[in-house]
Amino acid sequence: MNETYEASDVIDAGYERFLDAFSAAPGAALAYHYPFYLRFLTQTAYPGSELRLVTARDDGGALTGVLPAIHVRTADVTAWLSLAYFGPNGGAIVHDSTSAAGTTIARSLVVQACADARDRRCDSMTIYTPLDASPAPYRDGLGGADFEIERVAQVLRLPADADVSPWPRKVRYDIRRAVSRGVIVRPIASEFELDQVWEIYKINCCDTGTPVKPSAHIRRLFQTSGPHGIFLAAEYGGAIIAGLVCLMGGGVLSYYLPCTRAESRSLQPGLLLLDHAVTLARAAGCSLLNFEASPGVASSVHQFKARAGGEPVPYRVFVKLLASGVLEKYRSLGADRIGAQAPQAFIIPFSALATPDYS
Repeated sequence: MNETYEASDVIDAGYERFLDAFSAAPGAALAYHYPFYLRFLTQTAYPGSELRLVTARDDGGALTGVLPAIHVRTADVTAWLSLAYFGPNGGAIVHDSTSAAGTTIARSLVVQACADARDRRCDSMTIYTPLDASPAPYRDGLGGADFEIERVAQVLRLPADADVSPWPRKVRYDIRRAVSRGVIVRPIASEFELDQVWEIYKINCCDTGTPVKPSAHIRRLFQTSGPHGIFLAAEYGGAIIAGLVCLMGGGVLSYYLPCTRAESRSLQPGLLLLDHAVTLARAAGCSLLNFEASPGVASSVHQFKARAGGEPVPYRVFVKLLASGVLEKYRSLGADRIGAQAPQAFIIPFSALATPDYS
């Protein structure tokens, strides 16, 4: 069977069905690849950027692979990114990606993506691979990368039997204890409550030096995510003490924005929120929890996820410079200017921006 490949800005009617089908073997397709999130990226996170969908189709016109991306254009930066904004996994979304046919489709999608980025006169392109994907089709499709960065996320496979808890014994105990102490979990009812949760999140981020997702961005997802979004608050004594935002797609629940008041952590509202989110996600057909990446193995964030059963899973970030002089251009712009124009987008490793000392 011969595939045909195309790059465009059009989301066709079969795209969501293609992503939904990954629920049978979850991991490659995530909520971030669905139209609501791609629109969020192009309209809210990076206004003025353009959606790019590189597709593979069989002889009958059915989708066999997709590589979603956005073309970010600012005053000084023009980059092709799969994906962007705090680095959700992108890359080639292909069924049976480890088979010979799947590997060929993945490589060909990357080749077409590289051609599209060049056609659009991008200075560089960045591709985050799917979780646990082989890096070989990406190296081959790019014709070699200028930078290849190893990353680790954490995932938890959810039991097929909904009556079986996915949590380790100590976590089950802490969840029961949170309930017995009077912590209540419920859906976030309004944008006002969402803002309350975001304020807790902002303080958590400031305390740990973690970049903050802007409140307007979270509000936009609250408005547009529909059945893909889970927005929960934890109350104690009538006050909101914690919150959790998760996004669902392709049979995967992605852990997007957790927060807890420092003085309320002993109540374990974060675990109770997570348990509620997972219960909702399992009812919606999810069988994998994507905890995302953490600042580091030694971080409290990583340790919390590991405590909940999160297992490490590797992925890669590839950066390809597409024109002569691009590295020198990025060095002249500097990390602050690049970061200001394309916030939380991996354009180039900032460690590469230091000018070499040849003296």
